[in-house]
Amino acid sequence: MSTTRRRFLGSVAAPLAAPALLRCARKPPNVLWLMTDEQRPDSMGAYRSPWAKTPHLDELATEGTTFEEAYTPSPVCVPARTSLLTGQYGSTTGVLHNQAPHIRQDTSFLTWAFEGAGYRTASFGKKHYFRKGRQAFQIEGGRTIGGPLSALHYNRPCDPAACEIVQYPGPQPWILAGRFPGRIEETAEHQNVDLAINWLSSRPAADPFFLRLSLLAPHTPVVVPKEYCGTVDPDAIRIPYATEEELSRVPLYERRVWREYQGAFRLSREQIRRARRYYYDRVAFLDSEIGRLLDWMRKRDLLDNTIVVFVSDHGTLLGDHGLLQKQTFYRQVATVPFFFWAPGRIRSGARVRTPVNTISLLPALLECAGIEVPGEVECSGLQEVLEDGGEPAPEPVFSEIKFGYRGYRDDDRLVTIRDGRYRLTVFLDPDAPERFRERPEGSLYDLETDPGETRNLYGEREYDGVVERLQKRIVEWDQERKTRSRH
Repeated sequence: MSTTRRRFLGSVAAPLAAPALLRCARKPPNVLWLMTDEQRPDSMGAYRSPWAKTPHLDELATEGTTFEEAYTPSPVCVPARTSLLTGQYGSTTGVLHNQAPHIRQDTSFLTWAFEGAGYRTASFGKKHYFRKGRQAFQIEGGRTIGGPLSALHYNRPCDPAACEIVQYPGPQPWILAGRFPGRIEETAEHQNVDLAINWLSSRPAADPFFLRLSLLAPHTPVVVPKEYCGTVDPDAIRIPYATEEELSRVPLYERRVWREYQGAFRLSREQIRRARRYYYDRVAFLDSEIGRLLDWMRKRDLLDNTIVVFVSDHGTLLGDHGLLQKQTFYRQVATVPFFFWAPGRIRSGARVRTPVNTISLLPALLECAGIEVPGEVECSGLQEVLEDGGEPAPEPVFSEIKFGYRGYRDDDRLVTIRDGRYRLTVFLDPDAPERFRERPEGSLYDLETDPGETRNLYGEREYDGVVERLQKRIVEWDQERKTRSRH
């Protein structure tokens, strides 16, 4: 348990002298949790992207505390979202892929602690967690995708050339680029913001609120209202095409499975260029919708005592490393935008360089609201960093997944660990079948000398010691969590 957690869970008399906790002892803060899907850090100006157009999010990040290396607990939607809501990793909840079973019934959502403290809670937009019985928020509603189209096809006629559609010609025909076939008011993003505004307008004003706005964008289908098409200069967007040398060194599962399922080789360079342009335009659109909510709240003084936190569940690949979509641990997928804003409560203008995991989001909010953090939480607190500044103590950061339904080591858990300059990814479960043993099933990247993660060092003798040390640390991490769950 971190020093912050120990101090928080101790007696209430001792910490009252600390200015940070005095702030939390005042009127309970409201919470606005802004969440997107498949959003990469390079889609925001606050993360030093020279092409991004995200003025509203950039303002929050600049005025708050921004985490520069924030890792998702899992590189796919359902496990990541389940871990964020529970404060537990997928190997604890049993949710490690998108078709995983329901969360165990003895697992609690951390949002219930806010409800128990008198908060009114609501979430509008994408849900994507599965639990029988009690839901995470008192009110849940909204849409994921706008009516004029579905996940993989348009529901209204749209000339492919005029709408600049790029549809993946592989096993999953994802819409990777295209114009939204309707008015802005018909988008799920706009409608979910309207629902959030309506709920804020009708709630009891005396009660603190916890509101999550969960937008699908920029997740596929990557469609953009015509008013935002061309927002980002396509000539400014960097496109890091993979080299043959890079592709020859990747793990076997990536070569055998992901290249076939989501390989960028099926698209021309022009199609990749268009897909990237539409992706960043879609982020510009979602920024404007978030800005609409923030402006509405600001005019009614609803941000004066509100902590705003922003996160995405995971990122995505847009041709990087020769791939599209997610399910890998490359930085474009495994790291996400993550920041907190609350003038007078959260440190302003701070940039935290130490890697953290976004699973700490709700525990941090509980700490800042003065609500006890449940003992089953599997992460360190961030309250001290958010309120007093500085860097957290360096700790290894983990993320994990099971493929689940791809027909390749489906039941074996793939884990990545980021520890200092290195990131290691390995299967932790039984050895691969004999036919898959022609190449080691791991990857090791030195992020100090190779920040783009293009040279896999796994299997090179001089790095055997690094691999052994990091594998041991993963095993220790598993054991620590199992020990904690028994107490």
